[in-house]
Amino acid sequence: MRYFSEIYHESTQYIPHGSGDPIIMHWEKQAYADKRYEGSARYPLTAGFMPLLSPISADYLNPVCVYAVVHNAEVPDGVYYVDGDDSKLVQLGGKDARESILAAFPEREFVIEAQTIFIYAGVLERAVWRFREAAYRQVQMDVGSACANTILLAKSRGQKVFPLGGFVDDSIAVALKLGATEMPMAAVAIFPEKSMVAFNSVDDGVGELAYSNHAEMSACVDGETQAFDISRYPSRFMLQNHLENIDELNLCMKVRRLVAQALPGDEFPLTPAKFTNEYYLRELWYLRVDKKVKAPFSHGTLDLDDFSSLLRWLELAQLNAFGAGLIKIWVVVFDVMFVYAGVYRYIPVRKSIYMQSGSANPKKFAKCFAVPEQTQNAMFAVVLTADLNESCKVLGNRGYRYLNLNAGVLAESLYESARLLNKTAREEHFFYHDELKKLLEIPEAESIISTIVIGKTGR
Repeated sequence: MRYFSEIYHESTQYIPHGSGDPIIMHWEKQAYADKRYEGSARYPLTAGFMPLLSPISADYLNPVCVYAVVHNAEVPDGVYYVDGDDSKLVQLGGKDARESILAAFPEREFVIEAQTIFIYAGVLERAVWRFREAAYRQVQMDVGSACANTILLAKSRGQKVFPLGGFVDDSIAVALKLGATEMPMAAVAIFPEKSMVAFNSVDDGVGELAYSNHAEMSACVDGETQAFDISRYPSRFMLQNHLENIDELNLCMKVRRLVAQALPGDEFPLTPAKFTNEYYLRELWYLRVDKKVKAPFSHGTLDLDDFSSLLRWLELAQLNAFGAGLIKIWVVVFDVMFVYAGVYRYIPVRKSIYMQSGSANPKKFAKCFAVPEQTQNAMFAVVLTADLNESCKVLGNRGYRYLNLNAGVLAESLYESARLLNKTAREEHFFYHDELKKLLEIPEAESIISTIVIGKTGR
């Protein structure tokens, strides 16, 4: 059986000399939420609520809104809108509002003790004009990138951090009074360093659990009767969002992370990370804001230690921050010292890459993108894939959201790590899915979720 997530993902793929389907929804007629919150109490935005750096994939569209559920912090307990432009925390509600939001999460004994829970909502009208039907999954990646910033920021302070993907979507939306085009997508819980609740929760696996909505509704699309009125959803991504939602926590299944098995192929062990984790997290504070100019790379050869560090540092932002380890990491090597050009699978638990094929032709690779010039002279690329049918069988249609969130986390981690080594990592949004998949000899069952190219900054 096929899931709607598979149909939706196929509908967002780009083809040469083609154009996307029009969005039927009239965005200008939607009632957008007023983010001015006139009359609400405002508090200075302290360093504890500031994001580390702007996410890589937002492209200045600013499609992510951040809310904070605060307990025993510098401001009164309650729910706040994080207004980064005005550097203020805007109070939306007090303890009652906090209680209503906490009730939307499983593991209540755990979340109620969190000092801060950041809730990330995607604002679709800010991205739909550019990405059309693909706006929904792209905003999910943007949310994942924002979560990676929070994860790295918390770890640099010694705090305990837990990404949370399981919650009752509508309850969160109502409590935050979100508009029709703003959708809650992820949350991150922050605990003080010496919190015993956080310490015990690591052993209990709270940070390793995904919550599946598989039991909530039939997600089959192959001719069977559907349990919803499709006419209510004028765009495919609005239906996709509906199918991803969790309505009842009692119907969710807890799924622990799955361990990816190594594929057959020649193993190439990575060298140790170039710097300690403590040095890495400390240096992130000194990175200047990047303009993210999409200029072509200049030619250069990547050092083996830098290459190994970029891959091994992915674990700092939590490889499986959301989901259950269902995303697969492919590494396409073009110009890395002592590493044969080719296509590899990265198995983090083994700290090794495994060669799958030698089809790493830079010119053919560049032609798989809408703007080939932006990928020329790339030293290597990371391609994130998943078997969507497998993911949906485990996690329901919500598994697709987890995959995109994870892709955003990994892209942001590569971006920050590359900057630390004076390199550039860039997610390429517009690629030709089938052509790239064929070139890299990716298995038929897998779909490409995201592509990130890494190279030397062009001058």
